[in-house]
Amino acid sequence: MKFPFYSQYKQFLFQKMKGFTMMELLTVTIIVGVLTAVAIPTFINLSRRSKVAEVQTALTAVSRGSEVYRLRYTTYPSAYADIEWSPTNKHYMNDPWSAANYNEPVVQTLTISGIHWSSEAINYVNSNGDLLRCDVGLGDQTSIVESSIYSFRNSCNVY
Repeated sequence: MKFPFYSQYKQFLFQKMKGFTMMELLTVTIIVGVLTAVAIPTFINLSRRSKVAEVQTALTAVSRGSEVYRLRYTTYPSAYADIEWSPTNKHYMNDPWSAANYNEPVVQTLTISGIHWSSEAINYVNSNGDLLRCDVGLGDQTSIVESSIYSFRNSCNVY
């Protein structure tokens, strides 16, 4: 087909372009909806797990420091200050408290043969609106921590 004028050629092109069909738009909308339905819960779960991993790593360091303290003094420390890292006290922990979004750990229970540490989040909450709290038990306190309401599959009160 020959077009003697450029304007007639443009008019012919624009007549052929109609846009997307309703079926194409519906298909794209469904695909985006399915991908979103899969991605959002996965993201929320990963975010939750990272918040818990932060304090679990820090409490693991505290438990190791507690064991080193016990080996030196034959008793567990009575407070976090006894093992806290500082430039002058590097014997028990290698680093300062590393969970910036959690309060420093507190001794919940101290016996001759065990200790129960816990740390509560500053602003992280679980699905019930309670602040996240993580516990770790050493010695005879291990079984008590595992059976507490704050333990969920050796984790924190996430759910």
